[in-house]
Amino acid sequence: MPRRLALYAMLAAAAACGKPAPSAPARPPSIAGAERIGLTGAALGRVLLEELGCTACHAGATPERARPPRGPDLTHIAARVRPDYLVAFLRDPHATEPGTPMPDLPGLRDDGERQATATAIAAWLGSLGGEAAAEPFDDAAAARGKQLYHAIGCVACHAPHDDAGREQPSPHTTPMAPLAAKYSRVALREFLLAPHRARPAGRMPDLHLTPAQARDLAHFLVRQTGPPAAIPASAALVATGRSRFEQANCAACHAHPDTTAAPKRPARPLAALDGNAGCLSGARGAWPYYPLHDTQRSALRAALAEPAPKDQDARVRELLAARDCLACHERGERTIEDTRFFGTDDPGLGPEARMPPTLTDVGAKLQPDWLHETIAHGQRERPYMHTRMPGFGSDFAKELAALLTTVDTLPPVAVRALPADDDGARKERDLGRELVGDKGMNCITCHRFAGAQAGSMGAIDLVESTGRRLRPEWFAHFLRTPFRFKPATLMPQFFPDGISTRPELGGGDTDRQIAAMWHYLAEGRNVQSPSGMRRPPIELTVGDEAVILRRSLQDTGKRAIAVGLPGGINLAFDAERLAIQQIWWGRFVDAAPVWTSQGSGQARILGDRRVRLPDGPTIVQLPAATAPWPTASRRELGHRWLGYDLDAQQRPTFRYAIGDFEITEAVREGGDTSPTLRRSIRVQGNPDADLWLLAARDARVEAVGDGAFRAGDHLRLTIRGATADLVDREGMRELRIPLAVRQGVATVEIDYAWHEERK
Repeated sequence: MPRRLALYAMLAAAAACGKPAPSAPARPPSIAGAERIGLTGAALGRVLLEELGCTACHAGATPERARPPRGPDLTHIAARVRPDYLVAFLRDPHATEPGTPMPDLPGLRDDGERQATATAIAAWLGSLGGEAAAEPFDDAAAARGKQLYHAIGCVACHAPHDDAGREQPSPHTTPMAPLAAKYSRVALREFLLAPHRARPAGRMPDLHLTPAQARDLAHFLVRQTGPPAAIPASAALVATGRSRFEQANCAACHAHPDTTAAPKRPARPLAALDGNAGCLSGARGAWPYYPLHDTQRSALRAALAEPAPKDQDARVRELLAARDCLACHERGERTIEDTRFFGTDDPGLGPEARMPPTLTDVGAKLQPDWLHETIAHGQRERPYMHTRMPGFGSDFAKELAALLTTVDTLPPVAVRALPADDDGARKERDLGRELVGDKGMNCITCHRFAGAQAGSMGAIDLVESTGRRLRPEWFAHFLRTPFRFKPATLMPQFFPDGISTRPELGGGDTDRQIAAMWHYLAEGRNVQSPSGMRRPPIELTVGDEAVILRRSLQDTGKRAIAVGLPGGINLAFDAERLAIQQIWWGRFVDAAPVWTSQGSGQARILGDRRVRLPDGPTIVQLPAATAPWPTASRRELGHRWLGYDLDAQQRPTFRYAIGDFEITEAVREGGDTSPTLRRSIRVQGNPDADLWLLAARDARVEAVGDGAFRAGDHLRLTIRGATADLVDREGMRELRIPLAVRQGVATVEIDYAWHEERK
């Protein structure tokens, strides 16, 4: 280990043990992505202005950059961070977490004052609520966690660990806090499950871990931990802590539940700052202190003189550096430094199977909505690839996706439109179907198709990768010259020098053939399979116990939990949207698409009587009973998936959290004369509050008496324990059920039954 890094490790260890740290220069704030690509001058300075939180106090950023990165949300911090560690960190953040972007609190003169202030603020934060939980160490979980840590992309940003569990840092790894001193295993698991809830700035991305995976990682990263030292929190100490928190203007960067402790005045605008004074002076005073090195100070001074990038390409480069995107992706001439930890389940696909795709021309490749969703929430379109594309949050995605869409361009190329008449359009799609199949260009030999796999290889799914994901112009360019976009690809060149290798199809017209394949594949999952696709069904049947399939499901998505209950009633719960999305009667599912295609397909619903429920989140807090239903995702709302429990008959009870409330949904079979789904919902939380459940949304929803309603053509709902409201909005009727939490609890029960279509 380099001498400087060894010294930082010794400092962190000393702070974790509560011992005085040896005197040494503090490690400067670490922005690994900027260091990795060698940003200098004003470009580096602009990244530092945002990542160090300068723009939280100093006004002057352009509107699109007025998204100050906030520090961690301090709500329930006592349940996340050990109190003794919190004191050590507030007293001396740079010795406790070398490389942290957190500054020293302003205005502290000596060690005694620093200790007293840190203890008081920690006591106040602890009084706001929350208590850390403990969990015994699990050797097997830690072993699984180590494998996961080195496989899914953690080591792209953080240091790998050797066989003895020691970190092996390099110059471009983001330093971790001494996790065993900072977190309990339970607290770290909860953070890993929903990092943006605690850190809304999104520097730590969401890796879409399951609860079991988060637990395994927590046991690997926190092997030894003891009981935390308590802080004697007298009323006077708590009051002092709140006052010191306000004086230091901590609320400029940190959210917290005490709305009376608001941020103080903003500091001087960026344009009015003296580049040699205050935070940039290198001295301590009535301002936050950062242990900047000379290059960082010079860069910040340059950014004050040049607060906006010269062009949009430069801004893209700054954003990619801020989130260290080029640790995993190439763009332009920039290549990946360390490829050791990128793995795959399908090495026969070549380098593309393990290496994340290039970002060169990505804005010209992906549809704008898909690009935004990928950056904001991540994607798993390449299930054979071990490294995951994580989510960095909607705020960051909004700016980066818009810039990439603008700056990335390709030479104009037209993709022929389909003929206006139905017969002509059908003929073109049929041509595309023939070209894709085994009697044409045989694309299905190497690619999955709608979840099925015909050949020995299963590259990215042709149906998923086309209409909703790719731009048609990029598709046309790629088919003509695949090696230009992916030099190491195994993709054959079907149109060398613009001439089709299948001249007998479609008259050999290259433009027509490419357009026909595009329009055929862009039909999506309803497209008719090409010649050569054969997949016998694997029907899951339900007996006396429930059957659960946790795989991608038709019309629900990749985080579906399909449940077949005894008696012929089935449902799909979407763990991404936190909602029951479908109910169907009769046969359960065909699992062949997900059991025979390395997990990339979608299980097929077999029942012929099916109803859709509203997309989630379906339980929210509203300012008024008739307010518009939120359109934000559950992640943007801060809702958390907590897993499910099974009863003796393997029937699930789903669990998730909405703010301070935990929701449980038990699903059971019922009905005397016909199969009925009984959904029992329980809300638990300390404060009294009014939540709302969206039970149905359709153009036709009406009450039929005794707590029963009809929705659409075939759904009958009977509600017990609450009185529902009908709200008309934008041509639709919404059936809303109030969940009034009183004395910590609210319950409601809903029966869902099939009824024949109205005459």
